[in-house]
Amino acid sequence: MDIANHLLRLIVVILTIQLTFLPVSFALKVQINSDIKLREQTDQSMERIGLLKKGTTVEIPDEFTVNTHGKPDLELTLNNWLRNGGHRSSQKLAADGGAPGLFDYDGDRSDYFFPVRVISPFPGSTVRRDKQNVTHFIALKHLVRTGNAFIVSEDTNVHESPVPASKKNEVDSTPSQMEASSHCANGLCSRPSDASTPVRELIAKVSPGLASAAQVSGQLFKRTQNDLGHVYKNFGSTCGFNLSDFIPVIKSRATQAGIPADLLLALMTQESSGRCYALNSETDSSQSVGLFQINSTHNRFPRCSTEQKNILKGLHSVARLATGPRCLENPLINLDESIRILKGAQATLASGTKTMSGFDFSQLDSTDLWRMTVSSYNGGARWVLQAKQDLLRFNERNGTNLSPYNWEDLRIFYMRMWLNRDQQNSSFGAIAGGRSQNNSVANLTYVENVVGRQATTASRPGLTEAWGPTVKN
Repeated sequence: MDIANHLLRLIVVILTIQLTFLPVSFALKVQINSDIKLREQTDQSMERIGLLKKGTTVEIPDEFTVNTHGKPDLELTLNNWLRNGGHRSSQKLAADGGAPGLFDYDGDRSDYFFPVRVISPFPGSTVRRDKQNVTHFIALKHLVRTGNAFIVSEDTNVHESPVPASKKNEVDSTPSQMEASSHCANGLCSRPSDASTPVRELIAKVSPGLASAAQVSGQLFKRTQNDLGHVYKNFGSTCGFNLSDFIPVIKSRATQAGIPADLLLALMTQESSGRCYALNSETDSSQSVGLFQINSTHNRFPRCSTEQKNILKGLHSVARLATGPRCLENPLINLDESIRILKGAQATLASGTKTMSGFDFSQLDSTDLWRMTVSSYNGGARWVLQAKQDLLRFNERNGTNLSPYNWEDLRIFYMRMWLNRDQQNSSFGAIAGGRSQNNSVANLTYVENVVGRQATTASRPGLTEAWGPTVKN
């Protein structure tokens, strides 16, 4: 079945097409109808360098334009772009010529990337001026390849690869939990310690956010469980030495800092899938770098230059890292920064702020302590403290007995912005701003994918559980 047979459906679901003419060359402009990441190839990965907001106009490069009777032909140009314009990994090219748009992330998963030039970023987009009008790539979301046809699907194509037999004792990545038939079935959305009427009513109000978190959690769980089978390969191919040589370093430094080693390995897996030079641009124009995705503007070390990266890649030894360049992509530096951030997050959780009280760690189960710490690592400690304050105010107003030291209770109050302003005021009082709906969902799923959630019949293990046997051995 040919791509053309599915082209109209592709246009409707993925892109809104607008044909315009430029004075010098006949170029096809495309207006995207949903937010999409802009990427470039860096260190064998398609790294995010910006975010294009819905309404941004991009241009299909001239070389893919097909003219009929001296004018660009919309359908032929799009077919040509889809057939021949997509980026191919060098590995696929060497093996079989590749597939249009297919890029393998070091063999662990794939997506379809196509070249564009950003012509008119919609307000809110994060694209540096020097990155505009330069050919980069976008991944067409929800696009999968079946034979010769592109079709729309729920997820992009992910190659499932078994864990090598030699690694099965080190990383058990076999999902064993059964999914609930509904996102909120069997208490999956929430299982509070107080099930009185005011609590049930609050949960009902924020259930869209909790249900969204449950759905995203399932998708994230599948992706990262698949990534587990490739962490060793990713690490070896990008860092220049084996992860098995680095794990003792992680265990040693984790012990010194009082942080579980399996937690650090889980964070590394979630953040970079074991890629030493992973790079992602954030919405505030900063960049997250390395194994633990340390933000480039909130740390003590600069990003590595290309020359410094080459030096690090040439060391081929954990022992020699200490003498290598002291920059952010150095695995030792990246690890130490992640530990510093985790310890700093715990300090803020304990002390609180001028307006919000902290946590008494003696009342916290150790697993819940690490859930709150990981939440702070990902999104900032103030939002955890805000959730605690909201919970206490809710108890005062409703006579309920929810505990800020119980993760199942506290997580409900991550969803403040899923209530309208009047509902927020009546439930726990007004504040200036709050974590966005998307960020609250993203943070909750991040935490529970790293540390796990065992409170429901549909619970899933976290990445820490998957790394547990490796740390013990």
